Amino acid sequence: MGIYFESMEMFQKDGGLKQTTITAKQLLPAMVTHMKRGDRQFSLYLQGRLPKSVPDLLQEAFSLLHLQEPFYTQHCARQESSFKYVSKNRIKMNFSMTYRMTREEQQWVIQEIQLILKDLITNTMSDVEKVIAVHDYIVRNHQYEMNTTGSPFTVYTFMHEKQGVCMAYALLFEKMMEELKIPCYYVIGQADGESDLGHAWNMVKLDDAWYHIDATWDDVGSKMKNHEIRYRYLLRSDAFMKKDHQWNEANYPQCLSERYQYFTNLYDVASHGKKIYYPKPKTASLMSFDVVSRTETLHLEERVQFCTFEQGRLYMSCVDRDWHLYAFEVDTKQLICVEERQVQSIHQTVHETIVHFHQGEPIYLKERATIEPKPVLEAHEVILTGYGNSWFGEYKGKAKPLRFISDEGLELLIADAYKQVTVDFLCHDSLQIQLTANQKPLKAEHPVIVTLPPEIATRVGRKVLEIEEDFEMVL
Repeated sequence: MGIYFESMEMFQKDGGLKQTTITAKQLLPAMVTHMKRGDRQFSLYLQGRLPKSVPDLLQEAFSLLHLQEPFYTQHCARQESSFKYVSKNRIKMNFSMTYRMTREEQQWVIQEIQLILKDLITNTMSDVEKVIAVHDYIVRNHQYEMNTTGSPFTVYTFMHEKQGVCMAYALLFEKMMEELKIPCYYVIGQADGESDLGHAWNMVKLDDAWYHIDATWDDVGSKMKNHEIRYRYLLRSDAFMKKDHQWNEANYPQCLSERYQYFTNLYDVASHGKKIYYPKPKTASLMSFDVVSRTETLHLEERVQFCTFEQGRLYMSCVDRDWHLYAFEVDTKQLICVEERQVQSIHQTVHETIVHFHQGEPIYLKERATIEPKPVLEAHEVILTGYGNSWFGEYKGKAKPLRFISDEGLELLIADAYKQVTVDFLCHDSLQIQLTANQKPLKAEHPVIVTLPPEIATRVGRKVLEIEEDFEMVL
């Protein structure tokens, strides 16, 4: 990989976005930092020698945004920029961004991801087990669909409506890998049969090797009557992916390992601990594969279909026993008949596992309690004006919830509706906040949520005791 710009890690080590003046190498991470904060308009001053013309440098930076913090940069629907020389070696760049997700939607997604991973991942899992668990969760709980109520490109819509497009599949996978601290890339390119809009998938690092994962193309439940999930595009090499995927190889690490090529023809796969269970290709006998030792075991000679794990049991349709529903006890190796009806499908989501039959009502192997998502608060945005270590903002108009934001990432959210509010921040070694509503001290029914950017949070630490009763701090 030979990319001109600094990595985000190097940029942060150098102090990050402490000021608006940057070098050409810092252009990409500086833009990404603003986009991660959700800044809709911002300016950067470029100083020093340039490796190419300003338009070419901007074009290159925009084309590489997906390589750094893609959860934030790829949810930016439109980017506009302009520039002018303010001196011989100093250029002012102005940016305007339009985002597909609000900050509340981003926060909701991150909180939901953390809750899901808490239920999905255990401390004893290896990285490959975690990758397989996340892959299976995404494929089994979502389906490919362009016609969604919200934007099909956002992870917010994907997790709310359980449907979306390849971009949402790949962004959710990348964000879950980030939470698990497993190195991962969001890959953009082309794929056979996809539209001119392109295609998105992932690369993930296990041990010292990189692998491709295309969760979208492994989700076959809406396309194939007899299957829900496959592993064909799980942990694959460049050589395999080049058969039907194309990407700019200069932007990504090489994927040379064929360690998991055994997965190629596996359908109806169910993962459990270090093993995956599946009908063996061609014979459909029940097999398991240990992803650590890479050894396979035959469990049943009989043909099976729709392998699904639930509460320690492997459920399946036993083809050689009139397609009836059976459970395989993993510990005792016992095969138990659950329902003497022909299975049509077994569908598993994060909330329930349901078996449909060719005749009669479906049954639930487990019906989980559904947690209703918290509604996202729609708040009117007001820009905070900065003066050194202080910020000021004022709103007058129709009563509504308000969000005050600064270019530095400082944010204050008032959930209650007010017609007139002023906000005054002062930050030295502690943070002081003064709020007035209708020219009187603001007394909010709901806590006022204050989000501090890293630079301010580091400076003030926890010295905000005088406002803890009325404020909720996000550091």
